[in-house]
Amino acid sequence: MSSSTYIRTGTAIIEVERIRKSQNNKRFLSNFFSADEIRFFVQHKLNPKLMAENYCVKIAVAKAIGTGMRVIRARDISVLRDRLGSPVIILDGIAKQLEQREGFEIDISVASCRDYATASVVIHK
Repeated sequence: MSSSTYIRTGTAIIEVERIRKSQNNKRFLSNFFSADEIRFFVQHKLNPKLMAENYCVKIAVAKAIGTGMRVIRARDISVLRDRLGSPVIILDGIAKQLEQREGFEIDISVASCRDYATASVVIHK
């Protein structure tokens, strides 16, 4: 790595049961997830593990950027999957503005088991 490399990290973990209890709450869905994510969840029968993974990515991204959810809206961080099922982040709003201004890239990793979902994020230039 060069001396100008910028690296920040963020992690999050949540109990899948917390998401399972909220997954049918329209207000929760509209506050935390983009329309594209909600369509993805519906295609996957509102799988609470997928929802929990996405939720964790949003928290981890906000931590890595350094603003937390005070500045960035959760809906402005969309987590979709590529054709192989790997998570892909699409930023909008203030999160997108920060990404463009700072010129950073985001790498993510998600995992889940029966009880927990987690995400790790690395931001680098």
